[in-house]
Amino acid sequence: MRLTRAVRPWDWAFPPSPVGHREVISAVPDEPTGRPPLLMVHGLAHAAWCFGEHWVPAAAEAGFPSYAVSLRGHGGSAGARHLRRTLTRDYVHDVLQTITELPEPPVLVGHSNGALVAQLVADRYPLRGLVLLTPAPLHSAVGDLLAIARDRPGDALGAVVGRTLSMEPDILFEGLDPQTARRYSDRTGPESPLVQWELLLRRARGPVRCPVLVIGTPDDRLVRPADVERTAADYGVEPIWFPGMGHDLMLDRGWEDVLATVLDFAAPLPPWGTARPR
Repeated sequence: MRLTRAVRPWDWAFPPSPVGHREVISAVPDEPTGRPPLLMVHGLAHAAWCFGEHWVPAAAEAGFPSYAVSLRGHGGSAGARHLRRTLTRDYVHDVLQTITELPEPPVLVGHSNGALVAQLVADRYPLRGLVLLTPAPLHSAVGDLLAIARDRPGDALGAVVGRTLSMEPDILFEGLDPQTARRYSDRTGPESPLVQWELLLRRARGPVRCPVLVIGTPDDRLVRPADVERTAADYGVEPIWFPGMGHDLMLDRGWEDVLATVLDFAAPLPPWGTARPR
């Protein structure tokens, strides 16, 4: 049986530096409901706002304490000056630090590269559950980069030389009106080139001992459906598909249906501190 290693030798020798401020958007029910908290982690070039727009308030209204963190260098979090030197391990540190400030362990919801980060968190921290939305693959995103190169060669070349992947509306959305799609697209920002290059590496993870939900869309223009299927297979689950939506499932038209699926997954999870049925 593989052991969970909360801290690796590399962490002891070269620990990630904390940032002075992490932006966390939150909303909680008016009265305690006993439902698990949700912590949402954004993907490349996004920030907590992408969950704060709809999901955080809607989940809280449904009885789930809800939080969304901006990783360092994104949104209102510190670290923008050092973003070009930021690594994925720094993002993992940000999420772990945020978890320690919550009242109890959450269901971790990661989108795109945030789903990759969430998986690396899950193999070292006992989460209530793990939700992966259009997840960037741990087994390397080389295939995704090649698909982008066939569709948008300039964008792929730009990412290789250190520019942020394009977050134009037609890449992120399928069903939004042009004005709303442009407004969301314009809120995206720069990304660490090192983090983008790290997506091409194959990563190992330890055991994840919580329920896992994987959600994708066959119309994704950043993460191939084949990679979503492989991620789900790694956890022994079937992915749930939402056709007609773009990569940003939490913002595109139909976001309510995706959130309902996440809440249906989270609602029956046992209270923290109780044993799961074998």
